[in-house]
Amino acid sequence: MDKTELLELFSLHGLVDLVTVITDKETGISQGYGFIHMNDQAGAERAIAALNGAEIDDRTISVRVADAKPEPEPVLPPKPVYHQVSKPGVKGKRPRKIR
Repeated sequence: MDKTELLELFSLHGLVDLVTVITDKETGISQGYGFIHMNDQAGAERAIAALNGAEIDDRTISVRVADAKPEPEPVLPPKPVYHQVSKPGVKGKRPRKIR
């Protein structure tokens, strides 16, 4: 099924904002799934009720609300690494001053 056919199919149940068919990056061939963004919750629920489990082109389709993407962990800059640098001519600790 292409975008136009999906748009026509889902438009029977509500207003469709966006149709995305996932394709292989190299070949451009459909991977067999896509995403439909509906304008309202009621239209989405009607589409799910009517189309989930339906057969299209000899395939049973699954229609459901997509899982929310997890928020990515914030990328923090690496902590600075400090190296102890010795001063030229100084070896180890300086001697203590005796009083």
